Amino acid sequence: MFRRHEPELLIAGPAGTGKTYGALWRIHLAALKYPGMRAIMLRKVQEDLTASALVTYQQRVLGSGNFGVRAFGGSKLKPAGFQYPNGSEILIGGLDKPEKVMSREYDLVYVNEATEITEEDWENLTTRARWGVMPYQQVFGDCNPQGPGHWLYKRTQRINPETGAVFTVMLNSVHEDNPALFDPKTNDWTDKGRAYISKLDNLTGFRRMRLRDGKWVAAEGVVYPAFNRATHVKAIDCAKWSAVLLVDVGTRNPTVVLTLRHGSDRFHIEREVYRTGMSSDDIVDTVCDEAARCKASHVVVDPSAAGIILSLERRGLQVHKANNEIKSGITTVTTALSCLTVDPSCNGTITEFETYAYPKGGNAHSDIPAKVDDHAMDALRYGLMDLTQFAVKASPAVGVVQQSRWH
Repeated sequence: MFRRHEPELLIAGPAGTGKTYGALWRIHLAALKYPGMRAIMLRKVQEDLTASALVTYQQRVLGSGNFGVRAFGGSKLKPAGFQYPNGSEILIGGLDKPEKVMSREYDLVYVNEATEITEEDWENLTTRARWGVMPYQQVFGDCNPQGPGHWLYKRTQRINPETGAVFTVMLNSVHEDNPALFDPKTNDWTDKGRAYISKLDNLTGFRRMRLRDGKWVAAEGVVYPAFNRATHVKAIDCAKWSAVLLVDVGTRNPTVVLTLRHGSDRFHIEREVYRTGMSSDDIVDTVCDEAARCKASHVVVDPSAAGIILSLERRGLQVHKANNEIKSGITTVTTALSCLTVDPSCNGTITEFETYAYPKGGNAHSDIPAKVDDHAMDALRYGLMDLTQFAVKASPAVGVVQQSRWH
């Protein structure tokens, strides 16, 4: 990774191989070596970067020596970042605030968890790698493998007709690359490594193949095989469409609040809240805030969340208790996929579409999906079932038209 200077580079591999740690040292050493260089480390959502890779950078990279690096806060035009004594800068940002990221030029653009962003995001970032202080400019990222249909994997396989090389060079990392897990002197796992690998060995199915073995494989028996990032993930101006909030309440699992926009014959998941550790008050406050933001006509909630429903009604929201019938709900979502899109910011929802699966050996006709990676999928199922029923109740004529389009 340190020696490759192609315009686009990806390091991919299973969990715990040291990909992010290596990438952070790479960007740090470049800042020390090339006075006046400018780099940015970013993620799809800046808050996620702040809670993960940025902590590693500050504690384990900058904290390993006395480099004289000074942190500075951002402004309306410039992202926050770090100033080096030799004039180099490493900025931090997120593509949830693209105006700050895209308004500047860089030598290195480092994308943490690169599979979260879209190909359009990636290509836009390549246009900003032109600061010209370093002898080469590059967009590079790290990730765990996803499905083989992911745009980033396809980009590492596709040949650029102008150069004859792949668009994005991919390097594969393995657990033996991480000296905290594997000791090259003894050619054996460390105690920490044995414990960590044992956890990964307990994973099953496609998760084991991705996070333990580092393979780009699809989930077995996915419920929605027709879902495709290339066609279903896109940003749409739908602010004038009607809005409904869809809520799946979690305790140990994430709570999901989806903003579903709907037009005459289209649906768009505009926004998601996908968060663990929310109290009942947090959930109610969040739903009320989201409802006010998008001017939602009503909220659809799992009927088992009786306390949340009562609290929302006391706050003045119209609440519909969801139809929780799974099989017919899956049929409804499957049919709606022909006219459904998801905003690229909805990472939890997109991931669930690709991993929500039947138990091994099951099929869509006789089995219920596994209760894993189903939180956004449950919320979406509630909403589409509700809108179908609501249309029929409100106007039989409208209901017939809607069903003729996608039911």
